[in-house]
Amino acid sequence: MRHCCGIAAVALALMAAAPVHAQQRPGGRKLVPAVLPSVTVTVLADNMAGGGSLLGEWGLSYFVEAGQHRILFDAGQGHVFLANARTRNVDLGTTDAIVISHAHDDHTAGLAQALQATGPVDLYVHPAAFTTRYWKGDSGPERTSMPLSREQLAASGARLIDTESPTLVADGVYVTGQIPRVSGFEDTGVAAYAFLDEAMTLPDPIIDDQAMFFRVPQGVVIVLGCGHAGLVNTIRYVADLTGEDRIFAVIGGTHLMSATPGRMRLTLDALRRYDVQQIMLAHCTGVDAYAQLAAAFPGRCSWPTVGSRIRFGAQ
Repeated sequence: MRHCCGIAAVALALMAAAPVHAQQRPGGRKLVPAVLPSVTVTVLADNMAGGGSLLGEWGLSYFVEAGQHRILFDAGQGHVFLANARTRNVDLGTTDAIVISHAHDDHTAGLAQALQATGPVDLYVHPAAFTTRYWKGDSGPERTSMPLSREQLAASGARLIDTESPTLVADGVYVTGQIPRVSGFEDTGVAAYAFLDEAMTLPDPIIDDQAMFFRVPQGVVIVLGCGHAGLVNTIRYVADLTGEDRIFAVIGGTHLMSATPGRMRLTLDALRRYDVQQIMLAHCTGVDAYAQLAAAFPGRCSWPTVGSRIRFGAQ
């Protein structure tokens, strides 16, 4: 969700570069992610700060350690994730790849800083992330887009990988690409504010919204940015891709802040149906939605604050 904070201009030399396209899932076969012994997720940016010198902001950024691979999932607004990384002794210079969940500036405004810290890396992003959009501000439509163009990203040394379909990011770690909207009761959560046209008549479906997933011994874990495609749509799609009938854990933003009672009820039903054991909420979930989820799933629901280090798999 777009925040009112402006995006700092970044002066980078321009150069043309063709993107690398996502790996297609051949013949509709199920993906079989390798079972990773353990994966650690460190919260670098979120609304909720963890105390001490850790800082919060309206945004999200996770540092994911999977075997020998290091993945930065989103870069927040750029105000806090670098300082929080230093506080938690996270070396962003070891990053192999950056995954962008969607183009909104509370997930991408820190991208230029991230690339300065990581150096040249693979950058996984849906091509629609570069679409110009409009946000309904207090004084009318505000034009918005990715903070860096394809040419600027290429000039930074990033290797762009378009993720329209499921794509392998690292051993055992995938990004979903575009998520089918099939639930019938979920919306983007920002339909009244996000548009594709300056006249604000065409709601933005945010088709670039994507999630990351991997498998640990307990099962499949899904990492979300905002879940604009819908939490249930995302879970259903990952379950379909992997052939699983249960999901072990979800972590990230779910954009349930303005969810209707009917949507919340059906969301709770789906979480039960997929037997989700760990529901780790963040960012745009909303306090009321969190309270309902925590009441429905006692002992299984949490909100990891900035600085939290969550280890999935072997303890």
